[in-house]
Amino acid sequence: MKRLLQLKKEMKKRKPDFLRQDAHKLKKLKKNWRKPKGLDSKMRRGLRGYRRSARIGFSTPRKTYGLNKDGLKGIVVKNLRDLESIKENNIIILSSTIGSKNRIEILKKIKEKNLKISNIKNVDDYIQKAEEIFNKKRETKRTKLQERKKTREETKKKAEAKKEEKSAEEKLEKEKKKTLEKPRSGKEGEFQ
Repeated sequence: MKRLLQLKKEMKKRKPDFLRQDAHKLKKLKKNWRKPKGLDSKMRRGLRGYRRSARIGFSTPRKTYGLNKDGLKGIVVKNLRDLESIKENNIIILSSTIGSKNRIEILKKIKEKNLKISNIKNVDDYIQKAEEIFNKKRETKRTKLQERKKTREETKKKAEAKKEEKSAEEKLEKEKKKTLEKPRSGKEGEFQ
């Protein structure tokens, strides 16, 4: 296997960058590879002085497909259950869609099991920094919630004070109306 990995490394050095035909001439063409298909295409015919086309001869050994430089197969981990199926000859690739809380839990589990991880260099430093950031976010959330509660309480108190003022004003108005009304005297046709 070491010999195949070394061969893969050497072949990758010799392999040219396969670019699309005329991608260097036309701005609208992207540089990613497309097979030339024109009837008169010099690149398709493989003439000297034109770019090389991708062919089977440039491929690396079949047994090294999907392996990294150390010969380990990368497995994408999205949750804690994915860690159970990982063996010694595998290397972990943490998914970018994992939230910070779950990422911390997964990294702690990886550290316990002494597994290798490819997209994080120093697990201890990463965990420490992530926990600090997570705790800061949590604190800011708490302070915001407390501020919201205070503002709600203040608005409730203001609303209650307004209601009390309105009710006091209404009572005064009713009393004024009663005093302004003339007392009724016994007239004919009215019941006393």
